[in-house]
Amino acid sequence: MRRREQDRLARMDVDYQRRKELAEFTMRREERMKAAEERTVKKRLKRQKKKQRKREKKTEPNGSGEEHRKEESLDDEANSDDCN
Repeated sequence: MRRREQDRLARMDVDYQRRKELAEFTMRREERMKAAEERTVKKRLKRQKKKQRKREKKTEPNGSGEEHRKEESLDDEANSDDCN
């Protein structure tokens, strides 16, 4: 009976360690995912700003039709955001 109890305690310790490691892994994984998402958002905003500046540069020299092109670019941004 003593050996049986020791085996049970050993299994409990192993189970506890496994659960502890899994919890730590899950926590680290969530932190990494959150950091990756933050980087992704930051880079997406940077790309969008770059595209917007490029569009503005492109439309500046042509004084006519500027409003029409800006509307198209806004529609393009809305469509590209929906796709992502």
